[in-house]
Amino acid sequence: MEQFLQRYMYSWRLNGWLVHDIFLEVIFGLGLFLLLFIAIKRKRLIISISLLVIYIVVSNALMIVFGLAGRGFPIKSYSSIYTDESQKIAVQMVQGSENNGTSNGITHLISHYLNVAVNLETGEKQWTKSASYKETLIGNFMGGLLIHHRDGEYGQLSLLDIETGQEILSEKEFRQQHQPLIDILSNGAQQMVALQHELYLEGVDGHFYHYDGKTLNKDDKAQNYIAARFFIESDLPGYFATHQHPLDNYEEIQDFSHQVLSETAIRTYQNLEPKVMDVDLANGTALLSYRRTQRESADHLLVLYDMKKHQLLWEEKIGAINSYQQQPKVRTVEKGYIIQTGDQLIVLDKHSRDRVVQYHLRWNRPIDEM
Repeated sequence: MEQFLQRYMYSWRLNGWLVHDIFLEVIFGLGLFLLLFIAIKRKRLIISISLLVIYIVVSNALMIVFGLAGRGFPIKSYSSIYTDESQKIAVQMVQGSENNGTSNGITHLISHYLNVAVNLETGEKQWTKSASYKETLIGNFMGGLLIHHRDGEYGQLSLLDIETGQEILSEKEFRQQHQPLIDILSNGAQQMVALQHELYLEGVDGHFYHYDGKTLNKDDKAQNYIAARFFIESDLPGYFATHQHPLDNYEEIQDFSHQVLSETAIRTYQNLEPKVMDVDLANGTALLSYRRTQRESADHLLVLYDMKKHQLLWEEKIGAINSYQQQPKVRTVEKGYIIQTGDQLIVLDKHSRDRVVQYHLRWNRPIDEM
């Protein structure tokens, strides 16, 4: 009951999710219109009070049935976690799903997409921006966050300011200023990777290219980088968001992550779905997650494992993850770990492992304010 009341209270606030915010603004607009009617028709007191009571009852019922208070809205990651140069702002695209009913035993879901930026110093919302399933966050490029847009059989690009969420270059402006790149751009984002502020991609003509923001050149190394991204992120999703170095040989990283899962101490958790989240070859460590029990509602734990000493260095509970996401999304930064666990985004301090940020992606506000 307490959780429902909490959801109910926060459903009456704008939270960045487009459909919810539009619905709430319509209800507020009708309320304002009703107040104006009451002010004009002051003499019709009984009618005014009746209309006000009806509005209060109906609007609350609508918010419970159609707002985020009464409906499930599980959230899962839709991209890696990116940061600005100073690692003070984290950006991620997330997907929220609402149940649209069941027919013939099949549950129909409506998906909503949102780019969320969180200030890692204050734990507050930096900005939110509505998105769509046709958009893919590529990475840091040309002083902003590069976004790929699928436009039928064509691909488009735009550039977003990480600090403000405003467009540095819209799709139209990007096309006008970087026409040679757009001419060979595929409608899929899989054949593209941003590394150290350089863009590597496969063009629609079958050739591989390197683009530095000014000059587009054919570059066979792009094929190796794209292949490395594909094979590594099949095991370590989001690896290149943390590690920006171009790689010709990805097998060492794959072998290391497989060796971690073969360790005796890790095999203890083999029935609890252990998953390697990140590796540090220089220090010989790996970051893993696993579920405390086999129940889907069980808490997940984050573990740092030392391959040189063959032992766990530490273990930290990060909470339950909904069945839509199943595994956390982790980004290692200089001072800690940014972890998205379905509905929440948390930041663990690398040394103390204190939760320095706890942010709720459903309501887009710090959890300690809730």
